[in-house]
Amino acid sequence: MVGVILETERLVMGQWQDSDWIEFRPIATDPEVMRYITGGIPWSDEMIRSFVDRQVKLYGERGFCRWKLTEKMSRKMAGFCGVGTFRDQPDFEIGWWLAREYWGRGLATEAAKAALHDIFERVMLERVISIARPSNVASTRIMEKIGLEFEREFQNEGVHLVQYKMDRAAYTARLSAAGGSD
Repeated sequence: MVGVILETERLVMGQWQDSDWIEFRPIATDPEVMRYITGGIPWSDEMIRSFVDRQVKLYGERGFCRWKLTEKMSRKMAGFCGVGTFRDQPDFEIGWWLAREYWGRGLATEAAKAALHDIFERVMLERVISIARPSNVASTRIMEKIGLEFEREFQNEGVHLVQYKMDRAAYTARLSAAGGSD
């Protein structure tokens, strides 16, 4: 499969390489980054490697993944954003994590818009969801900014979560309303 690279104004969204787990490690072991993911518990090296391996495999099988984000200016890994799986959910889920130094700059929103465009325009998925803890206001705000709509609240492994959604028709309508560019 020919490699797909997405670009935004400030980010390169690319495929993962097996060795990328090393550069991703400081993000996945930062208790503040992990606050709404694991309750602040850092991932082990095995979990980090497994995550990267899943992205490599998903891209190889489906042509998309949770893209590795590289900031253009610094050429440093900023985190990830894209579509993957969430536990046993049947729908694909768009999600993002950013290293703390990149918080509050609109990069997750920028990346999420590009990932949504890719998933509906190139990959042709019919529906995506996004899941977060309700207390993760930054993530739920991004979900709303990119046009996802609240769908439900639920419990998973004892954790209260919210789920937002978007289907192809809603994406197309949003794109039309924005004059073709979102």
